[in-house]
Amino acid sequence: MTITNIRIGIYLCDCDGKVSKNVDLSKVKTAIQSQAEFEYIREADVVCGTAEQEKVAAEIDKYSLNRLLIVGCNDPFITRKFVQLAEEKGINRYSVEFLDLSAVNSVEAAVSAINSRLGKLHLREQIGYEELAVTPDVLVIGSGSEAAAVAKAISKNQPVVRIDHETKKVVGVDGFPGNFTVRLLENGKTSKHSFGAIVLALGAQPQYDAAKYGGVNLDERTLSLSQFINADKNYAGKKISFVLGKADADSLLSFAAVLKSSLDLKGKGASEVDVIYDDMKVCADGLEQEYELARKKGVNFLKYDGEFQINSASDGATFQYREPFLPIEATRVAADYLVLAEDFVPVAATQELAEILDIRTGPGGWFQKDNVHFLPIKSNRAYILFVGSCHGPIHGTDLYNEIEAVVAEVSAFAKGKAQVPSLQPRVEAKKCAVCLTCYRCCPHHAIEIVHGDEYDNMYNSAARMNPLACQRCGICAGECPGKAIQLPLYSDQEVLFEVKQPAKIVAYACENSGFLASEFAKTLDPQLQKALQIVEVPCSGKIDVIYLLKALENGADGVMLLVCHKENCKYVWGNNRAEQRKERAQALLNQVGLGDRIEFVHVAANQGNQFNAAVKEMAEKIRQSGTNPGKVVK
Repeated sequence: MTITNIRIGIYLCDCDGKVSKNVDLSKVKTAIQSQAEFEYIREADVVCGTAEQEKVAAEIDKYSLNRLLIVGCNDPFITRKFVQLAEEKGINRYSVEFLDLSAVNSVEAAVSAINSRLGKLHLREQIGYEELAVTPDVLVIGSGSEAAAVAKAISKNQPVVRIDHETKKVVGVDGFPGNFTVRLLENGKTSKHSFGAIVLALGAQPQYDAAKYGGVNLDERTLSLSQFINADKNYAGKKISFVLGKADADSLLSFAAVLKSSLDLKGKGASEVDVIYDDMKVCADGLEQEYELARKKGVNFLKYDGEFQINSASDGATFQYREPFLPIEATRVAADYLVLAEDFVPVAATQELAEILDIRTGPGGWFQKDNVHFLPIKSNRAYILFVGSCHGPIHGTDLYNEIEAVVAEVSAFAKGKAQVPSLQPRVEAKKCAVCLTCYRCCPHHAIEIVHGDEYDNMYNSAARMNPLACQRCGICAGECPGKAIQLPLYSDQEVLFEVKQPAKIVAYACENSGFLASEFAKTLDPQLQKALQIVEVPCSGKIDVIYLLKALENGADGVMLLVCHKENCKYVWGNNRAEQRKERAQALLNQVGLGDRIEFVHVAANQGNQFNAAVKEMAEKIRQSGTNPGKVVK
């Protein structure tokens, strides 16, 4: 949807004297009035006060403003206030732009920055909202306590179906978030059901590794922890010794289970209970209290150091070890039953479900990639969520926090409808060749091919991005060979407009890493970015070859791509796609002797020093190479 009558209001805020220390706003206003296309402009000492806000609201009505540019400092509180005011006056939040002038120190630089934002506002299409019918029902997959807990929590607000994936199995999933069609197999018969969201709560399964206990095999007197718990025998008058630390070293599940079992045993008349450990872990809520209570109840806590020896016989088992706080070489503990902790591994159905649901697994075969952007509950597909130990053993508070997060996420569908901004990429059917490039490259399974006479091309078909499944990364737009796809807020027109008159160095920066690093870097070395222009993109996967070439053609001496670290892209493989495009651009530039003008940098949001080091390195490379001889002088 395009606004033909664009009426922009510009507010130049001195931010209580912060901006005027470096820039004369009156001169900026005069220059803008002589150059720019807008409806209204005004200076103010502070525009965030109540009286000023009321004045802005009246001016929106008086001048029929439908887009706003707020120029001043960068305060999130002020940003929220203006967005709220704009929406109350019928102006979409995506038609409000903010520009920070606090670090700008010349009228010319301020005017250039304002003109750039105005140009983007003129190019930007109107963003609307869609109200979609969705299914409130949630499918929870899992048979254990974790699945029961999350299903119970969700059921307070919306319908839940829980299956164990053993007697009733998922054999196929179609559709998109809000309206997944799930095929279930039970007693040889397949049925179809609609769910808005899918929650995986399979838990983890224990696995005994004899190698960690010197090759000791389990028997009647030497048990694994899961065998002991599941046996549910009467141990009154018996001595039980638990061994912790050799297995399940990275979680608290075994420690929690042993503390609980120790207290139960003491309450049911066990003659003696030992917990033999190398490093006692009680850092979760409630575990330290259970540890202290177990000591008061008479549970023995014995620390071992290094290697040990286990011997099992028909009447009991012994554990021989070195006690680090005693002068003797070996300590021997005899018990009626010796209980050994196990490792935890993904349940057998994990890989099968990952393939059916088209979600990615991570290290060790667990659900969820080892990626900070997915933690704690998200997968690469919207509204297919994880809770509990299916993505690595967790305990206590961590589990409850995940359950709360899942409940909050799926509650978006509880009323049977969802309102979302129309920010998914647009496809121009005339240019769409239905080549399936976008369909194949989307990491979120968000694209379908639709058919109909309204699609004006030889196939009467085109790609369409589902508004609930699409994560607005722009990878599809960057990959489309026919340039049929444009991403709202980051269209090719808008991005290329920013490099119409580029700085000495142009840096295309992922908003999740490079851009945040650049903001941090400013605080470390404010002067370094004077000759640097940051062009923010939603994901480095949106960076097109043409963006790199146009920046150089228009006069930049060098171009940088600031992307997430490997295996840590919020959109799975956007940084890999960006690297491939950088290689394509460099291959073209190599043919004309300009291949050293592009630099690819992995940087995290908190790596301001690394950002500055990369900029200095690029500046030095340009200094040695000289001015870009390939730029087109106009």
